[in-house]
Amino acid sequence: MEIHHVVRMLFSCLVDADYLDTEQFMDETSSRMRESYSSIVDLKERLDRYIGRFSSSAPSVVNRLRSEVQRMCEERSAMTPGVFELTVPTGGGKTVASVVWAVNHACRHGKQRIIIAIPFTSIIMQTAQVLREIFGSENVIEHHSVMSDEMINERTRLAAENWDAPIVVTTNVQLFESMFSNRPSKCRKLHSLANSVVILDEAQSLPRSFMQPVADAISTYTRVFGTSFLLCTATQPLISGCHKGCGPVEYRGIDAGDIRCITDRSMDLHERLRRVDMRFDMCELTSDEIARRIEGHRRVLCIVNTRGIASEIYGRLRESDDNFHLSRMMCPLHIRQCLSEIRRQLDDGGDRCVRVVATQLVEAGVDLDFPVVYRQMAGLDSLLQAAGRCNREGLLENGVTHVFRMQGYMPRGTIKESIYAMEELLRMHPDADWFDPDVIKEYYALLYKRTPTFDSQEICRLSETPGEVRYEEIARRFRLIDDEGMTLVVNYADAGSLISRLKRVGPSRALMRELGQFTVSVTRRQFEEMRRAGMLDEPLSGIYYVEDPMLYDCKSGLKAGNEYLEQTFVI
Repeated sequence: MEIHHVVRMLFSCLVDADYLDTEQFMDETSSRMRESYSSIVDLKERLDRYIGRFSSSAPSVVNRLRSEVQRMCEERSAMTPGVFELTVPTGGGKTVASVVWAVNHACRHGKQRIIIAIPFTSIIMQTAQVLREIFGSENVIEHHSVMSDEMINERTRLAAENWDAPIVVTTNVQLFESMFSNRPSKCRKLHSLANSVVILDEAQSLPRSFMQPVADAISTYTRVFGTSFLLCTATQPLISGCHKGCGPVEYRGIDAGDIRCITDRSMDLHERLRRVDMRFDMCELTSDEIARRIEGHRRVLCIVNTRGIASEIYGRLRESDDNFHLSRMMCPLHIRQCLSEIRRQLDDGGDRCVRVVATQLVEAGVDLDFPVVYRQMAGLDSLLQAAGRCNREGLLENGVTHVFRMQGYMPRGTIKESIYAMEELLRMHPDADWFDPDVIKEYYALLYKRTPTFDSQEICRLSETPGEVRYEEIARRFRLIDDEGMTLVVNYADAGSLISRLKRVGPSRALMRELGQFTVSVTRRQFEEMRRAGMLDEPLSGIYYVEDPMLYDCKSGLKAGNEYLEQTFVI
């Protein structure tokens, strides 16, 4: 199983050496830009100063516990390289704690860089901003699809080509699809993973349908290339051991003895960080009933499973500037602006109303703090992530997260398996402590039993025979995010001027990156319906623009088809 990763690693070394030698000969200015980064030792000094600033302030109970987790991470960083778990309940400061562990581990064992992979673009820039505050913007490189043009300069562009920087912030898609690619541009960076530290943030978000090849890759990079991995989450999935799936399917995870925990069960983090009561409503509620419950609170967050349901409930609220909608029917720039305004109003010293209806995009890593949260029934991992937006800073004695069922809702795809596993767990243990790590493990065991495949694209079969590895086929099949949908550019902010520039001068990397700030994805069926209705312009072959400004709402995003867009499209 290792040979195809070894071949790609050799290919990476060859490709990058060829590019760098050519660059040194043809472009000495660019070549010199690659040499001016701080060392890992220097980064540790910056991190220590950053941590020291906060430890000197008057600590809350939550902040004292966060400091305790950070100290544990520093102590455990001395452990020999390998695969590690950092399981900290939501709100326990695991992002900074994971970096504390990674920097100290890199210093102690001579690792060359730290790569932080994040599943959601909605939180990647938030994390990168924290890292820039700690280590300086010159040492932190972002590599993802929604970077704005002002974030890119020649130096960061060069570093993104081969990840030749001390701190790299990227996406799971970029990381793992590069590991299984056959293209020089993607494989070029792979040798930078060797002798490095990789943090997999929100590890519970790794798609189950790719868990087998991902686990095999982690094992190979650890054993063969000296990479240390840290799986960081509030709800640690069962990555190690062998687990029974649906029918004859099995998941052969990383050897249990090869994964070491950073935090001890004796720390009792789930109890000490308990700030929320989770209450289950056994009745099925309509969108009108949910809207009325939301309007009964001044500050409340409601999280649902689909974009259609979010639009439905939001539309039932009485119109107010205090109501917010968040879903992938909004383009990335719109989402960031909306989150910024929500945080501003929440931080307002007054008691201003803030009511938010959102999809799962706010669950993992988005720093919002509400006294009350409503969450549509989902898997336990999602329910706990939602609860993490409730009384996040522990300013109240207790917050409340209400779990409700939606009338007429029929779950589909992977979320169906998660809901059924949670319903089974609820029947078995109606009074369980849902924050208990043992309960979380039992949930994942039930979920895995319902999982039809851990390698949906048969990546392992295509790579198991040395000399017959089908590199091109593997690269084509390994897609962490299903790309069956279609991407549209919407008429929001200055998207229109960018489309005019595209028509006038044609595409460029910088222009296409800027247009990425104004995109919304829809299913192919939705796309065809919109095209037949004459809603789409095609300024360049393969680029579709929703030109009519009436089809994009400044509060809820793309509204062309709230009447007919599929109501069960999950983000």
